[in-house]
Amino acid sequence: MVLGCTHTSVLERVPEVAQPPAAFDRGMEAKAREAPGACGALGDQTLRELQDRLAGQSFDLQAAWRRVEAAEARARESGAYLMPRLDASLSGNDLTFPSSGIVNQFLLQGAAWDSSLAASFEIDLWGRLRNRELAALLDAEASVQDLRALAISLSSVLAEVWFGIVAERELIGLLETQQRTSERFLELTQLRFGQGLGPAQDIGRQREQLLSLQGQIELARGRLESLEFQLAVLLGSAERQTPAGSAGLGPLLQAADRPGLGVPAELLDRRPDLLAARRRVEAADRRAAAAVKEWLPSLSLNALLTGRALEVVDVLDDLVRQIGGSAAQSVYASGGRRARIDQAYAAAEESLYAYAQSLVNAVGEVQTALAAGRSSRELVGNLEARLGEARRVLLLTSESYREGATDYLNVLTALLSQQGLEQALIDARRQQLASRLQLCRALGFAPGTSVERLAAGLAAAPETTAAGGAS
Repeated sequence: MVLGCTHTSVLERVPEVAQPPAAFDRGMEAKAREAPGACGALGDQTLRELQDRLAGQSFDLQAAWRRVEAAEARARESGAYLMPRLDASLSGNDLTFPSSGIVNQFLLQGAAWDSSLAASFEIDLWGRLRNRELAALLDAEASVQDLRALAISLSSVLAEVWFGIVAERELIGLLETQQRTSERFLELTQLRFGQGLGPAQDIGRQREQLLSLQGQIELARGRLESLEFQLAVLLGSAERQTPAGSAGLGPLLQAADRPGLGVPAELLDRRPDLLAARRRVEAADRRAAAAVKEWLPSLSLNALLTGRALEVVDVLDDLVRQIGGSAAQSVYASGGRRARIDQAYAAAEESLYAYAQSLVNAVGEVQTALAAGRSSRELVGNLEARLGEARRVLLLTSESYREGATDYLNVLTALLSQQGLEQALIDARRQQLASRLQLCRALGFAPGTSVERLAAGLAAAPETTAAGGAS
């Protein structure tokens, strides 16, 4: 009994095992808007329409909903053991005895119909049943947080695919523009060759550069088709999706600032996967407490009504009533109870370390997203500056070539440099969007608003704040 009264909560070890850093590195943008405003503005109208479709069509979200319902049902089942139980039975027998022999008349009269109504109630003096119910409720809360985490994850993947589609479309448009520019340079080299002002190898070099652009266009179209099929899979469809066009990566970047950061304590309140991990620690702790309470005796109240008659309509005439109570205490179980307690505490320790690792991962994801965001911003600025210089060099080199002051190799070099920087700038802007998306996801926010509304609309989900309500 003394052992049954002592439960060492694993929650007391959470601060020493799962300790976040004092503060995050805020990076270079001191006046950035706070999430979720910046994360909600990340994207465009097409992305929000796709997210609405995701919320209604994703099979993964539907499966997660069913897991929430199953967890809620298990919580109701655990709570039912705290209430009285009532069982009724009615049985009939048709006995045929041989014509000869001794017949027990009492047996003959009492063997036709038997009825019983039994009520039982276990008094939860030590909180064993209550701890089990709290554990089930906490598991149900964890499943709700799992649903929210899945919604954020799918929304982020959807946004990443959409940004990829926008980038590939923009790249295809750029390559086609570059192709037209290269065709004009090819005409220029052919004209100068016809006038005897340029060698034939200039024409070959320009044709090779033009063929290279055509190959890049085909590769970009293939990547675009692959992304559109990925979008279809996310939306639960087997048909290729071709959503409406977008204004481009530049307007997408201007529409949303980089989200600001709060302290790590706020991160615990934002990320649903961390909330789910914390609830599982609390649930495992409640199960450990329930296992400890098995050392203590159980106390039950019982009531029984029985009746016996030859006719079914008479079974309630003469009822035998029986009311009593019982107490039970296991004296020796070959170490079975100790093994169950050790198993429960081991499971609680496992969930504690899983929560600590989840917290470490979350902090690492935020810091990684911040580092990627800084580098991508610096890269975009660098490419924009270089592109301006490359355009000026190409213009000056082209004029010199027309005047016969330089050869075409310098022009081709300047042209390749400008076109390469234009393509690299599109990829860098895409990476900058991806880093902002990564930061939003690390903070526990989804881009846009529709999936957040889905997560916030879980009004029917079970909730409990009584993690410490039993001990």
